[in-house]
Amino acid sequence: MKKNLLLKILFSAFVLLQTFCSAQNSFEKPRVFTEKEIKSGVNIDEISKFYAGDNPAFALPKFDDSAWKHVNFNSKKVYSWNLMKLNSKKGSKKDQIYWVRYYFKIDSTLVNESLCFDITQLGASEIYLNGKKIESIGKIGDAKSREYKIKEKIPTLFSFDNTDVNVLAIRFLPFVSDKKKTVNLSPFAISAELITANKFIKDKVEMWKEFNFYTMLICGIFGALGFIHLLLFIFYRKAIYNLYFSTYNFSISLMSYLVLLFSEMTDPLILDTYTFLSFLAMMVFGTSLTGFVNTLFGRTKKRLKIMLIISAAIFILYYFSATAAASFAFFYLTFVAFESFYLIVRAMIRREKSAFIVGGGVLVFFLFIVMVIIFMFLNKLNTIDISETMGDDFMGYALIFIFISFPISISAYLGWQFASTNLSLVKQLDEVNRLSDINLKQEQEKQQILQDQNDMLEEQVNERTQELQREKQKTENLLLNILPHEVAEELKENGSSEAKYYDEVTVLFTDFVNFTQNSEKMDAEKMLVELNECFTAFDMIMEKHGLEKIKTIGDAYLAVCGLPIKNKCHAYQTTLVALDIIEFIENRKKTNPDVLDIRIGINSGSLIAGIVGVKKFAYDIWGDTVNTAARMEQNSEKGKINISESTYQLVKDRIHCEYRGKIHTKGKGEMDMYFALEIKKEDKIS
Repeated sequence: MKKNLLLKILFSAFVLLQTFCSAQNSFEKPRVFTEKEIKSGVNIDEISKFYAGDNPAFALPKFDDSAWKHVNFNSKKVYSWNLMKLNSKKGSKKDQIYWVRYYFKIDSTLVNESLCFDITQLGASEIYLNGKKIESIGKIGDAKSREYKIKEKIPTLFSFDNTDVNVLAIRFLPFVSDKKKTVNLSPFAISAELITANKFIKDKVEMWKEFNFYTMLICGIFGALGFIHLLLFIFYRKAIYNLYFSTYNFSISLMSYLVLLFSEMTDPLILDTYTFLSFLAMMVFGTSLTGFVNTLFGRTKKRLKIMLIISAAIFILYYFSATAAASFAFFYLTFVAFESFYLIVRAMIRREKSAFIVGGGVLVFFLFIVMVIIFMFLNKLNTIDISETMGDDFMGYALIFIFISFPISISAYLGWQFASTNLSLVKQLDEVNRLSDINLKQEQEKQQILQDQNDMLEEQVNERTQELQREKQKTENLLLNILPHEVAEELKENGSSEAKYYDEVTVLFTDFVNFTQNSEKMDAEKMLVELNECFTAFDMIMEKHGLEKIKTIGDAYLAVCGLPIKNKCHAYQTTLVALDIIEFIENRKKTNPDVLDIRIGINSGSLIAGIVGVKKFAYDIWGDTVNTAARMEQNSEKGKINISESTYQLVKDRIHCEYRGKIHTKGKGEMDMYFALEIKKEDKIS
């Protein structure tokens, strides 16, 4: 018969892996799995071959592992070694890789049957079957690339075509917490189950469907109760018990949600976070329960203060020792349970007002717990079979009833008390409302007058503010069209901008070939339109590659890269701009016969840049680098990009260039020049 779902939920919150037995395993003595075992899911529980080290040959089926140790990773005894002892004496490493080899055979009835390994772990692993890697859970690598993972939702499927001995090899890197300097190879390190694919998928679908439903149902019910009573406390602060009961319900909702998170957790890095949240939820549960019961039925506040101080002390202790804090928390919660039972039963005996509403739920709560314990004890002794006597879902319904009986009875009590309080206040509120209505009408008339005036003033202010914003935006846009953004900001803040020296920049000059002759042939307006369209396209190309346009001089275009913000790739970026301009002109020629040819010159070096004048100022650049760039353009050819020696040295690794030789340059003498042709293939790929 199928196991009860809710028992699985509670069990999976604390036990992640199953324990193994202690039978040794080897090639000569492999485990033989029967059809019945595998179809129902069988744990790999023998003592396996183990080695601390790493070698790709360990995955091979015929590797000789006779010298390896036998270690049972899934026994109840916890194996935990200090990292310094596990590794070599000379250079002990934290990131030690381990190998496990396991031998098994399958029943002949399982040949060609789809199987899978359901593996759960705390670390990263690679699974090899007969020398072939079939699955990776997480990623084993260096500190930056590794990825820890607890499990895969859908494991890899495989099958066997014979009944020979199979070798399962696991390369495993355990997850080591920074707080605990040990490698834990305990039952919580790694476990595996061999199961048929049909059984695995069927069980997973059925379990998760019901698991998610019940978990989120409990989470939603208690979350809603917590929210309702929190609102009651907010609206009526004197009823502090509403706050305690609100946190009580929120803690149960959080615990239920954490069960779901634990079951779906795949990253062990968040295990500490979930553990802390579980501890926090349990402590809030106990603190809110003792606060609620003492507030309603306690005769003195001294005991409540002591319990709250103890709770705070245990919470602080968690920072220093989680284990010790968990132990104290267990005793604390046990005492809270007996204290609550005692106070509520005492109130019932004394016939305190409405105590029977809460007491009834408490008694049912404890009676159900006792009954469940008795039935489980009898079932353990094989006196009765709970599944046959009560049905498969008996324990699930019992647990649900235990969960909801106590909170619902308390909610009923608080609802009754709140209703009683409301009834006593109704008459007083009616009178207050009658008097308030009179004052309210008068106040509303005054407020309406003030509101009308305020609305009118706000509307005027908003209109003026919007006008100022529009004018300011126009001014800023105009300034940004004239100056670089950084220079414009400096000018707005200081009222001036000083010229600056830049030691690594690249200057680009373009010029249309035979512009003067062509302008005489073409209509002036048509020539102006052509220039505008070309320069507009150039502006877009500059913006694309991060160049700063300086100015246009007739049909010449001047731009620079590397200022006012430095750019290590200034020469390469400028060359890309030049190639894009050449491509634009060539494409434009295909559709427009009047397009002018262009030549481009580029030079790299240092220069001075800044604002010229105080009226109708402009941002400009000066220096020999600028003059040389102009000479490069003058000595270029139509449709060509002529670059200087300094630029060539910066781009030769990424741009194909053609050496032109030494060319006489006006005012400069002989200079080495190159034509930039195209981007190299490796740069195009990247």
